[in-house]
Amino acid sequence: MKALPLDTRISPEVAAQLRELPDLTVDSAEVLAAPFPYDEKVLVPLEITISNQGADTEGEFNVGAWGTATDGNAYGFRYFSPGEEVMPDPRGGVLCKGLAAGEVKTYQGFLFLGPSPINEPLNPGTKYEIHAMVDYNLDPDASYYDWGVAEKDETNNELVITYPQLLTAVAVLDLKKLS
Repeated sequence: MKALPLDTRISPEVAAQLRELPDLTVDSAEVLAAPFPYDEKVLVPLEITISNQGADTEGEFNVGAWGTATDGNAYGFRYFSPGEEVMPDPRGGVLCKGLAAGEVKTYQGFLFLGPSPINEPLNPGTKYEIHAMVDYNLDPDASYYDWGVAEKDETNNELVITYPQLLTAVAVLDLKKLS
């Protein structure tokens, strides 16, 4: 059975509404420098770039991240960008008050990681998995999510990166020289 285009499977009214929705997405995330210990925490210098690939939105949403040391016990979801408002708890992250269609915004800030479990000594580790997010519940342990901007595509609100970035090495051998 051949799949029909979305517009032919739903009513024209619903298709028009979907085309008119915002589509917030995380375009990139980059650890700008090596994470470093500070005051019983690990600070991860993190740049997050988001965009709106749909219709304008004036609704408030958050931008942030959560992360974990894959070889230590550092874990957290507090993202702060100097000079930017913070979204009130329980959402957290940077507060963004709307984004026009096609607009791109970049935030440079810090992801704060602490020991997990909380009462253990901090082992910062050397390798990290970071989840950069837009319009999302930044506490992955929370079981509720009753806010946010209605979007055309809710599946592109998170981007997972690793630090240090794993690079693929390709070796080229000259077989004639080996024999």
